[in-house]
Amino acid sequence: MEKIRVVEIFDSIEGEGGLIGYPTTFIRLEGCNLRCVWCDTKYSYDTDKYQLLSLDEILDKVKSFKNKKVCLTGGEPLYNEGFDVLFKTLLEEGYFLIVETNGTVFRSVIKDLWEPYKDSIYIVCSPKPFSNFFVNERLIPFIKEVKFVVDEVLRKQDILNVISKFENLPQLTFQPESNRQDMFEKARKLQKELLEKGFEFRLIPQVHEIFNLP
Repeated sequence: MEKIRVVEIFDSIEGEGGLIGYPTTFIRLEGCNLRCVWCDTKYSYDTDKYQLLSLDEILDKVKSFKNKKVCLTGGEPLYNEGFDVLFKTLLEEGYFLIVETNGTVFRSVIKDLWEPYKDSIYIVCSPKPFSNFFVNERLIPFIKEVKFVVDEVLRKQDILNVISKFENLPQLTFQPESNRQDMFEKARKLQKELLEKGFEFRLIPQVHEIFNLP
C-alpha cells in the first residue's frame, strides 16, 4: 500500500476532554481542511515537515510505547487518505482508539466498523467557527464527545444549534481557548446559562499545556 503522511508519533497523556490524564500514544496525521487562527498545531498542515511511513513502521512505533489508547489527531485526521487503513488496523490490533475531529469530514469506515468495535472507538468532535460550526450529519451518530473551544466568537446560540442535532447527547465539554483566564470566565458563564436549559457541560483546561507536555 502507499505510505501514510505522518507529522509525528509520540507518547504523552490525553490532555483534553473527557479522557484527560490517560496515557496515550498520539499519531498526528498531515493535513487539514480548515485554517483556524488559534490552532496550536499549524505545523501539521501547509508544510512539508511530515514523514511518509508504512503501516508497519507506524505500528512498530505505537507498540514501543505500550499504551492501550491511541489518538488519531491532526490537523484533521479524517482529511488524511491514510485514515481508513490506520483506523481499521489499530482497532484490529486491540487498541482503544480516540479520534479528534472538527466534524466536517466523514469516512464510511467508521460506520462499517462501528458495531464490532463501538466500545473501542471514542470520537471527539470540536466544531469550529471557521466552518460555521458545521458538523457532518453522517458523523453525528458516532460522536461520543462534543468539545467547544471557548473563544471570543463562540455564542450560546452556536452551541444550542450544534447540540440540537443530536438525538442522544454525547458528553459535552468546554475548553477555554489557550487556557486564557477570560475565556475560562466566559466558559463558566455559558456553563451556568446552559445548565438552566438542562445541558450539563464539563469545563476542562488543556492539561498538557499547563505542564508543557507534547
